Amino acid sequence: MKIAVLGGGHGAYAAAADLSQAGHSVALWRRDAAALAPVVAHGSIVLKDAQGTREVPIALATADIGAAVNGAELIVVPSPATARADIAAGLMPHLVDGQVMFLAPGTFGSFAMAEAVRRDGNAARVGWAETGTLPYWHASTGRAR
Repeated sequence: MKIAVLGGGHGAYAAAADLSQAGHSVALWRRDAAALAPVVAHGSIVLKDAQGTREVPIALATADIGAAVNGAELIVVPSPATARADIAAGLMPHLVDGQVMFLAPGTFGSFAMAEAVRRDGNAARVGWAETGTLPYWHASTGRAR
């Protein structure tokens, strides 16, 4: 499955690595291109878990939200509520029928984002889903990628 992960925090990196490791084609978007540069340069995220430390390849790492969601069947947004308005505004011209948007944590964000996208003029038939919490237990080791 082609999946876009939107965000630059630990949850986004954990989701991108987990989903890529599971065999999906993952595009990771982060608005801060400089902070994303190590992933762009290496094409991978360093993952450390009970199985050891390894590099997990990422199909695309980009600061271009349109490129990240182009062709994505699933769009995962493991970002805080404070980032949702900007993400919705960036997504609005790129969403197409049949995509599924998954917010984790949701905090009723799927409703708010869907309303913002529609209000700004995109009538794509998108499925919206959310969880009450981030589904990854994660921590940063301070490594750049």
